[in-house]
Amino acid sequence: MERARTARERLVDIAERLVRTSGRFASGRLLVVSTATFLVFLAVVLPGEAARSATYFGDNPTPDGSFIYSAEDLYGMASAYGEEGRRYYIRSRFTFDVVWPLAYGLFLWSGIAYFGREVADGRYAFAALLAPLAVAFDFAENTSASIVMWQYPEWIPVIPHLAPAFTFLKWITIGTSFVVFGLLALGWLGGRVVRWRRGSDAE
Repeated sequence: MERARTARERLVDIAERLVRTSGRFASGRLLVVSTATFLVFLAVVLPGEAARSATYFGDNPTPDGSFIYSAEDLYGMASAYGEEGRRYYIRSRFTFDVVWPLAYGLFLWSGIAYFGREVADGRYAFAALLAPLAVAFDFAENTSASIVMWQYPEWIPVIPHLAPAFTFLKWITIGTSFVVFGLLALGWLGGRVVRWRRGSDAE
C-alpha cells in the first residue's frame, strides 16, 4: 500500500513538473508557428500522403484511420494490403507518421498551455498533458501495428490486441484535446472582449 502511494505521488510530481514546464515555454509566438505548421500539414502534406496511401491500400481501412477494430481486423488489413502494401505501411509509419503526430501534438499542446494560463482557478492545468499523451498513444499504435505487418502472416501474442487499444486511446485523447483547446480559446477570447469593453466604458 505504501509503495503504491509513493508511486502515485511520484507520478503526480512528474505531472506537475511537466505542467509548470508547459506554462513556461508556451507563448503566443510558439502558438502561431505551431498553428501555421498544423495548417500546412492539413492543406498540403496530408492530401499527398492520403493519395499515396490509396495506391497501396485502396479502399481498405487502416489502423490509424479506424476508431474501433479487433486484432482479427488488423490481420485482415494486413492481408488486404499485400506484401508491397505492408512494406509501405511500415515505412510510412516511421517517416511521415513520426512528423505528423509531432505537428498536431505541438499545435494542441501550445494552444492548451497558452490559453490555459488565462484560467485563474487552474482547473485546466493538467489538460496540457493531453496532447503529449495523444502523441505517445499514436507512436505506440504505429509501432504495434507495424510489428503485426512485419510478422504477417505469423500470429504473435499480445501485440495485435494492443494496437486497437492504443488507437482507441489516441482518438479519445485527441478529441478531448481539441474540445479543451476550443473551450480555453473561447474563454480567452471572451476575457479579452470583457476587458476591452471595460476599457471602453472607462473612457
